Amino acid sequence: MCAKIRQIRGEWIPYAVYVYNTTVHTTTAYTPFELVYGFKSEVPLALGEPPNVQYNYESYLSELRGMLQSTHEIARQKLIVSKDRSKEHYDKHSETFEIQAGQKILLFDETIRRGRSKKLSPKYVGPYDVLAVDGVNVTIIKGRTTQKVYVNRVRPFY
Repeated sequence: MCAKIRQIRGEWIPYAVYVYNTTVHTTTAYTPFELVYGFKSEVPLALGEPPNVQYNYESYLSELRGMLQSTHEIARQKLIVSKDRSKEHYDKHSETFEIQAGQKILLFDETIRRGRSKKLSPKYVGPYDVLAVDGVNVTIIKGRTTQKVYVNRVRPFY
């Protein structure tokens, strides 16, 4: 019975892939098929009458190249807009603060300890002294060692 189910599922995979590749994506506003080939995919049964082709190889190639360049440019612009929208959404809830050498900070604790509830454990541990700040990395003194951590993992200690 399981082998029959796997065989039926395997028969549907090409259809699922075709549906995915011919569905308009919200980020690019194009289908993956259209971005790769430069024209919309049509199911052969939906064609109705055969198309009237008036191309030679050179004109088809130049038109296809132009369509691909324009669709890729539009998709790239839409990706940039989507990236900016995501950044705005992220920035709404992010906190910014200045970190300087010598300042005390708290470090986000990612360790999971057995037998303790993560909900009741403190999210940040410390305080630790800041040794240096290199762009988005903060070097802290943790015990007898130094550790570089990303700036999003630290909070100021008051």
